[in-house]
Amino acid sequence: MTKRLALAIVAAPIVVFLLTSGAPWATGASSDPVLGSAVVTVTGAQGAPAAIALALVVGAALVAVATGGPGIRRAAGVVLVLAACGVMILAARVVLDPGAAVGRRAAELTGQTGAVGATGSATTLGWLALVSTAAAVVGGVFTARAALRWAGLSDRFERDPALGSGPEDRVRSAWDALSEGHDPTMGEPTATTSDGPATMAPPDEEPPAGGR
Repeated sequence: MTKRLALAIVAAPIVVFLLTSGAPWATGASSDPVLGSAVVTVTGAQGAPAAIALALVVGAALVAVATGGPGIRRAAGVVLVLAACGVMILAARVVLDPGAAVGRRAAELTGQTGAVGATGSATTLGWLALVSTAAAVVGGVFTARAALRWAGLSDRFERDPALGSGPEDRVRSAWDALSEGHDPTMGEPTATTSDGPATMAPPDEEPPAGGR
């Protein structure tokens, strides 16, 4: 499975879910005398507001899986799967029990707590949202497993130990020399011998102008 495909099988269902979250997932009527025979509609955002927040968590975890290092990818893969499962459970709570969802919405409309007696049915877009969340869970499992073999963007910026020392290393060497009592502008110290301390190598001498 390629990296692009692994990300797409999670991103596409989550996008579908978010697009359908503003549409009615369930419709019905309550037995509350205040509402009478009025039709009560429950959108995804109304019936499962926490699912939308978890869907955004899935998106953030997907970015971390695509760009992080090995440890980050492993942790983000777990978050990805758990968040996708949470989205599916919350969506199923509305679609699989539309009467209860309509009852909860009717109670909100009348200022009551809990739920009132109601009947309802799930809409086509509600079922589409639920199917998309199930697809996101399956895709999340495959993506989390495939991500363990990927190279994250952070790996590209790690310093190769085989490369030579940079300017920072040279600055540190100069400070080390000063702390040991040597003047780095006077040349490099020679190797320390068993007979005595290290001596300084003389600086390069330039020939006088005109040359002799």
